[in-house]
Amino acid sequence: MSALSFHISRQALDLNGPSIPVPDGETLQLDNPPNGNYIAIPFITVSVVVSAVLFFMRFYAKFLTKKLIISDYLTFIAFPIFWVYVYYSYELAWTGGYLVHQWNIRLIDTAAFNFITFAATLIYVWYIMLIKCAILLEWVDIFVPRGERNSFTWAAWSTCFFFVSFSIIIFSLDAANCTPFEGNWNLLVPGRYCRFQVPQFVLAISIINFVLDLIPLGLVQRVIWGLHLPWHKKLGVSFMFLTGLAAASANGVRIYYATRFFLSNDVSYYYSILAISSLAETLAANMVLCIPFVPKALLGLKQTKAFTLLKGYMTVKGDTTAVTNQSNEYYSSSELRHIRKPREHWFMSSKLDTNTKMNATVSDSVEESESQRGLRDSVN
Repeated sequence: MSALSFHISRQALDLNGPSIPVPDGETLQLDNPPNGNYIAIPFITVSVVVSAVLFFMRFYAKFLTKKLIISDYLTFIAFPIFWVYVYYSYELAWTGGYLVHQWNIRLIDTAAFNFITFAATLIYVWYIMLIKCAILLEWVDIFVPRGERNSFTWAAWSTCFFFVSFSIIIFSLDAANCTPFEGNWNLLVPGRYCRFQVPQFVLAISIINFVLDLIPLGLVQRVIWGLHLPWHKKLGVSFMFLTGLAAASANGVRIYYATRFFLSNDVSYYYSILAISSLAETLAANMVLCIPFVPKALLGLKQTKAFTLLKGYMTVKGDTTAVTNQSNEYYSSSELRHIRKPREHWFMSSKLDTNTKMNATVSDSVEESESQRGLRDSVN
């Protein structure tokens, strides 16, 4: 934000005026400026729904196995932090708005906008650190036999250690950057002095995250294609873990706009894009962490009493509707109008047919469970 600070320190302060000069060819619009909330809010909502479903699947699968490892504890810590980050993502839409140009924000309103960006950045650093370390340690548990240590184990632990160290350094420097502390978001506080510039942190985080996304992806693909599995199974497992490319792609976008953020004084506009790409990265990370547990969670849900009762009810309802429709067609024919219709019942479906379908469902569930265990044994 160096350009913005430079401008504020040298202009005659008009708190109700634009926070930076209006560029040539642009129109000043301080009241209800055009924004991109119609893009950001739906995307945030979709990210929330998808992440909530995925976390539920993971937690339920872990409940079924009744086995917890280090990555699970990291996930438990990261889970509430994610919702705080979501709150500030929505708050940014209500405070200033997404994709609003800096000159369309009043100088008096910059402190509120900057506080959201400051808090969201610190929360993002902690969340992405926890979730990516959880992913790496989860992969070690999946692909490395218990009690063994190989090159993948040491690479995963080293990457996690480096990422934690880097995140703690960035968090500490960012939190202690300005004095007084309020100067981290309020550019007008008297005696404000900052040691570093925020765009430098953003660019450094984007580059490091991008590199640390690619290294584990390459390592895990090497392990997958070295497994003693049929080719089509290797392809399926490989595709499941390639969802991490979405996080790397989001970081690639972050690097580009972090560079623009570093060079421009249109802070609010480019930070909004960085915020959207950061949320996309967190969504991708949630997918990488949780998707491997979706099959087990779905299998467990299919074996619950509630699912069996619901499926039986839907089967009976469907069969009853089909019989009723056929009966209506039969008795509506001109030749049989004088025959009285029999009384309808909810149990008109075939009991034998229903039992056969339910037995087939149980048999399919057993086969699927055995195939999953076979894949696990092959991996280990």
